[in-house]
Amino acid sequence: MRTPTAPESYLRYPTSTLLATPGSVRVLRTLLDANAPLPVSRMAELTRLSAQTVRNTLAALRSGGIVEELGEGRGRLYRPDVSHPLYLPLGSLFRAEAERFETVVDSLTTAISNLTPAPLGAWIYGSVARGEDVPDGDLEVALVTADEDVSTAVSRIREMVGPMEDVQRVWISVVGLSPADVRRFKNRDRWWKNATEPHLPLFGKSPTELAESLQRPSKPGDPFRR
Repeated sequence: MRTPTAPESYLRYPTSTLLATPGSVRVLRTLLDANAPLPVSRMAELTRLSAQTVRNTLAALRSGGIVEELGEGRGRLYRPDVSHPLYLPLGSLFRAEAERFETVVDSLTTAISNLTPAPLGAWIYGSVARGEDVPDGDLEVALVTADEDVSTAVSRIREMVGPMEDVQRVWISVVGLSPADVRRFKNRDRWWKNATEPHLPLFGKSPTELAESLQRPSKPGDPFRR
């Protein structure tokens, strides 16, 4: 899709300019979420943009009146202009997107914690954990439970989070793993590395702790060792 070239009234449609690029959205989100003015270097780190891109973006946002500059030279800091008429609405927008993600994670955690027997561990991996997911991509979840309960646990999670998927417009893919799977994958399989580095914890032990604990000799009667 091509970027529109025809200009649009800033007075009537200011968000077309203020939110015109992914860079402007990232910088605005970062500034509105900050508790204090920020230098360019810190914004570049938080937004994963180059310092020059941040400077260019700040110049455009300042021209729109939503960002103000403090200080001079290398000591320049930036903050949102709280008197701008769109300050509160934009803040509400960014809070809503953060709350949506929190709702998805909380729903997953609750569903997983309600499984019986309790899973050994669960985490988000893949593009969401890396922060590289796209609109039609899946949210990938790894779930480690007892050998004989893998398929049942995955089906139960799918059943519990289905309504939330419809409301939040998110697609969740759950991969069930047994302790035997973890022992087989650990340190030898590229999939395991991709499924654990990085990861966002949901329940139980971290992947590293889990893999280490499952390498230890089993105890008599331990239902999770096969």
